[in-house]
Amino acid sequence: MTLASERPEALAEPTRRVGSGWVALYVLANVGMFIPMQAPTTFLMPEQIALIDPAGKVGSYAWVSMMGAISGIVIAPLAGALSDRTTSRFGRRRPWLIAGSLICMTALVCLGVQTTVVGVALGSLVLSASFMVIGAGLSPVVPDRVPVGQRGVVLGWAMVPQAGSMIAGGLLLGLVTGFPAQYLLMAALPLLILLFATVMKDPPLPLRHREPFSLRAFLDGYRISPREHPGFVRAMSSRFIMGLGYGLGTLYMPYFLDDVLHYEQLFPGRSTEDGLLIVIGVNSLATISTVVLSGWLSDRLGRRRMLVFLGGVTMAVAAIPLALSPTWPMTLVAAAVMGLGYGVYLAVDTALVTEVLPASADRGKDMALANLMTSLPYVLVPPIAAVVLGSPGGYRSLFLCSAAMSALGATLVWKIEGVR
Repeated sequence: MTLASERPEALAEPTRRVGSGWVALYVLANVGMFIPMQAPTTFLMPEQIALIDPAGKVGSYAWVSMMGAISGIVIAPLAGALSDRTTSRFGRRRPWLIAGSLICMTALVCLGVQTTVVGVALGSLVLSASFMVIGAGLSPVVPDRVPVGQRGVVLGWAMVPQAGSMIAGGLLLGLVTGFPAQYLLMAALPLLILLFATVMKDPPLPLRHREPFSLRAFLDGYRISPREHPGFVRAMSSRFIMGLGYGLGTLYMPYFLDDVLHYEQLFPGRSTEDGLLIVIGVNSLATISTVVLSGWLSDRLGRRRMLVFLGGVTMAVAAIPLALSPTWPMTLVAAAVMGLGYGVYLAVDTALVTEVLPASADRGKDMALANLMTSLPYVLVPPIAAVVLGSPGGYRSLFLCSAAMSALGATLVWKIEGVR
């Protein structure tokens, strides 16, 4: 076992605060990741699939969503484990940022010319894989370079692009018409990741400090011992359940506006996409209003669990009005309340996870596993939603399930050990 005093810079716990320039570039890198990750799946793919398969759009979209999410199950932790063991003279994280960005741009360009559900599904698979590769370089950067006492505020700023990616992506997509041009516009954004990769400090890992890698060691990495690392296991469990709650409450919003609210009949001359953009805008602004403040507050108080719990409970409360009164005004109220809760949850939960990582040598793999707990639920949301929507309760039952999952995930936060 390597003593802390003998650790190379790449494995040492960071103690020096990062400057505003570093934070700004890191935020831009997150812009380059989250807008292409979220805007196409929210605005472009549902519309693409609806045009290709109008009658079976719900089932086809569920299949495409599952294809994209499934790729992360293997690729995310594998890329994270290999990133931890990268001994390139350019650093551990930089090569993965560059490779992932190039794959992402290629996948987006190819998606723009697909005319079949299979083509969109395969494009979604490759696109999702590219984000797993990017994440292998981007996610560990905070525990690599940012001291614990600064992580809340740094992650708060970094989550602003995630919170605002929907509205920003929707506005950007409105500047051009046609799927090829819209996907091409999205493909330009990962250049911001390349900018961060070029200028970031990324100390190389000396070969003698590289952990051996084997298929068995990789598979063993999926099994985190609850006895040895109870805080990390419980944080991942809470994340997974919260992801189910959030996914059930948001993934089918385009179809809810169309099939339940009949938005185009409610507001003649406006499209469902216009209504979706309004809902996303309200949600995003509410999220942005709390994400930085909550991250800063968690640093000052030295308490993460309380804020994560409050954020999760607020998200649960937001889903109930939609179940009881599915109207357009109530949809906007729910979007605002959910955004407020999600903003509190988003940055503080990520900061909490960085404090319970099992080992500094496995930050990339462990952060990938933690992030997988936010994307893996989207594999289960489509089949769960298909069953729930097929029941007599329909969307009312769907939103109540969302509320129940969010409340349960928030409650589990109190079981996390090793962090206040």
